[in-house]
Amino acid sequence: MLIPGNPVPALKIETVGHGTFDLDTDKGENGTLVIQYRGLHCPICIKQMKEAEAALDDFAELGIEVIMITTDTADRAAETVEKAEVSRLRVGYGLPMAAAREDWGLHISTAREGSAEPALFAEPGHFFISPDRMLYYAWQQTTPFARPAMSDIVGGLKFTLGNNYPPRGTYTGEL
Repeated sequence: MLIPGNPVPALKIETVGHGTFDLDTDKGENGTLVIQYRGLHCPICIKQMKEAEAALDDFAELGIEVIMITTDTADRAAETVEKAEVSRLRVGYGLPMAAAREDWGLHISTAREGSAEPALFAEPGHFFISPDRMLYYAWQQTTPFARPAMSDIVGGLKFTLGNNYPPRGTYTGEL
């Protein structure tokens, strides 16, 4: 289980048109926002991808690198990028299903009968990771709905960075 204030797993993933992304070297001065998206079949993901690209300059001003990743194949990820009409946003593909669940704590779903969903895919997640690869926050969802808006993420990170706000949810002791 990922715990804020503790290291996250290594993440090295191929991207659509931007080479290999490596969390250890491709990080912003103040950290990295990793957004897991469900895949090509998800119109909410395509909308979120457009919103993430539109907010890239805001994240850059904060010194934060942004990447969206998926368990989808290279071809499906490229089609998603095309549908979203994005070009600047890094979009990684091929996150192994076991890593999605075991390393990143993402929920895995099976395809609904008659849908365009792949047999298995990871549900959404957002992870803000400090430059030393420590988790600041994680948000994992079991459905495609009710994701945080990019403006909320930017606003929260502005406050966090401007006020040296500590990661929350770090307590692991007895209850």
